[in-house]
Amino acid sequence: MKTWKRGHFNGQIGGLQLGHLIGLMIFGLVSYSMLMLRYKVFSHLAIATSFHNQSHHRGFVAPAIAYRHYGDEYKTPKPQILTKSPDIRKVDISLDFPTSPKFTNYFVKSNKPYNLCDTLEVSIEARNTKNESKLYGGDFFYVWIHSDELHASAAADEIIDHFNGTYTAKFRLHWTGQVKITIMLIHSAEAIDVLKRIREQFPARISYRGEFKTEGQTPWVSTPCHITTDFYIDPKDKYENMTFCNFTDEKTGFPWFCVKPKLLSCDRYVTHTSTWDEEYIGDLISDKEIRLYTSTEVVTSTAIPIYVVPSNMSNNAAVSKCVVKELQACVLGATETRPDDSVAGFYFKDIWHSLVCHNREFTPPGITKCLQNHTLYFLGDSTIRQWYEYFVRFILKDTIVEKLAAMPGFGPNFATDEAHDIHLKYIFHGYPILARENKAVVKDIKYMPNTIDDIVQENRVVVMITIWAHFGGTNLTYYRNRLYKIRDSIQRLKSRNPSTRVLIKSANTKGNVRSRNAAPWYFWVLDQVMREIMSGIENVTIIDVWDMTIGHHSGYDVHPQIGVIAQEINMLLSFLCS
Repeated sequence: MKTWKRGHFNGQIGGLQLGHLIGLMIFGLVSYSMLMLRYKVFSHLAIATSFHNQSHHRGFVAPAIAYRHYGDEYKTPKPQILTKSPDIRKVDISLDFPTSPKFTNYFVKSNKPYNLCDTLEVSIEARNTKNESKLYGGDFFYVWIHSDELHASAAADEIIDHFNGTYTAKFRLHWTGQVKITIMLIHSAEAIDVLKRIREQFPARISYRGEFKTEGQTPWVSTPCHITTDFYIDPKDKYENMTFCNFTDEKTGFPWFCVKPKLLSCDRYVTHTSTWDEEYIGDLISDKEIRLYTSTEVVTSTAIPIYVVPSNMSNNAAVSKCVVKELQACVLGATETRPDDSVAGFYFKDIWHSLVCHNREFTPPGITKCLQNHTLYFLGDSTIRQWYEYFVRFILKDTIVEKLAAMPGFGPNFATDEAHDIHLKYIFHGYPILARENKAVVKDIKYMPNTIDDIVQENRVVVMITIWAHFGGTNLTYYRNRLYKIRDSIQRLKSRNPSTRVLIKSANTKGNVRSRNAAPWYFWVLDQVMREIMSGIENVTIIDVWDMTIGHHSGYDVHPQIGVIAQEINMLLSFLCS
C-alpha cells in the first residue's frame, strides 16, 4: 500500500500525551481524505444540481458541473454554470450495475424518407448490466453519423439528456446516400462520479520527477515534484525530514516544488520527467470502482442505416451546408465557435466543411504568400506542436531552416524561411509537464504568460495557443488560474500591439478511456472551462477542434492523424488569409 507524505509534517510528535495522540489519530482517520491536499492553489468545487431542466450538448453528452471559488485573487467575473445536469450522487445509484454498452440501445424515431438537410432524431436508452432501464442520466457518449464510402461524417448537432436514462440525439443531414449511426459509451455515469471524486480529492496524484545532477555526475539524483508540497511520495523513496526546493515562478506565481536531494543544491535541477502512477490511483479507488473502467465499446442496435435523397431545393447536390443564407468569410475575432443547435462542421470526402464560416483550401504557394513577413508563435502542448510541424514538413519544407531544442518535443523549436521572411516558434506552456518517453530540459521550460509578455512589438505577429492535455491530473481551480493569467497576458499583448492576431485551438477528443488520470471526460470539462474564459477576449478566435475530431473516421488519439491536422490548418488559414 502506497502512502502520502506531507511536506510540512516531519513526523515529530513533541510533547503530546497518549490520550491526545489517540484522539488526533481518530480525527485524522475521519478527515484524512478532506485534509490531504489543502493548499492555496486549490479551492472547493460545488456540484450543480438540476433535475427539472433538460441538458443540451453537441456530439456527446456528459454530466456537467458548476464551480464555486472562494477568495478574491481573480478580478474577472467567472461563469458559474457551464451546462445543466443532475448530480448523480443525489439519486440512488449502484456501482454494481453501471450503464452497459451491451444492453444500451438506440433507435431512429421516424421511419419516414429523409431528404438532404432534414433533421434525423435518434433515441438512446441507457440500460445497466442487469439489462434494466436506467433511471437517471449523466452518461458520457460520443455520437456521430457517417458514410464510410464517402469519407463523410458529423457529430450530433445536439444531444438532450432527459435525466431518466434516455437521450435524444439530433443530426442535420448534410449529404446524400446511405448514412449509418454510431454511438460509443465513453464513461458511464457511475464512472464519472468516481472521476469527480478523484479529481477533487487527489489533484496531486500524478508522479512528476525532478532530476538533479552536478557536472560529470552519474547517475542522476531523482526526487518527486509537484504543484504543491502535499503530494504522493512512494514509500520506497524513504525520505526523512524532507525539505523542498521552491521553484515557484516569481512573475506569475505558478507554484512548483521538488524534494531537495540530500547532497545537491536546488540549482542542480536539470531535467524533468513523469509517470502515470496507475498503481497509486488503484489505491485511491476500490476494486468495484476499477471495474467501471473498461475499453470503449460501441452501443449495439437493430437500427438499420437510413438513406438520404436529394431535396427539391438542392439541385440534386450531393452535399449541402443547409444554411438559410450563405456563410460569411472567416473573420478573426469571431468568438462563437459553433452556430446555435449545430456542430462546428462536418466531413465530406475527408474535407472539413465549416458551419461557422466559409472555410477554404490552400496550396503551399498560396500559404507562403499569405504568411510572408510574418512571425508565428505556436504556444502550448504537443497538439499545437503538430501544427508547427505541419508547416515545417509539408508547407515550407523546401525553404525552411529549423533549429531544434535539445528535447524537441518540449521545445523551444525555431524555424525560418529567410526568402519569405517567415518565422515559426514553438514554445511549451510550462509545468505541469507529462514527460514520459522524453525528458524536458529545465532551463528551456517557460510559462506561457511570460512567453506572451516577452513578444516584442513586431508587425504581422500571429499567436496560436492550446493548453489542456497536461492538466487532466490537476483540479479545476488550478487550471482556471492558469487560463486567467494567459488571458491577462493576451490583453497586455493586444494593448502593446493591437494588430497581433490570436487564435486558440480547443481540446480534441482522445482515446485511452481506461486511464483514471487522463480520462476523456476530464478533457471535455477542461475544454468547457477554456471556452467560458477565453471566449470573452476581444478579437480572439477559438478554433473548434473538438468537433473536428469527434466524428472523423480515423478514430481517437490525443495526436490526431495527419489528415485531420491538414483540415485544422486549412481552418486556421481561413482566418489568417481571408
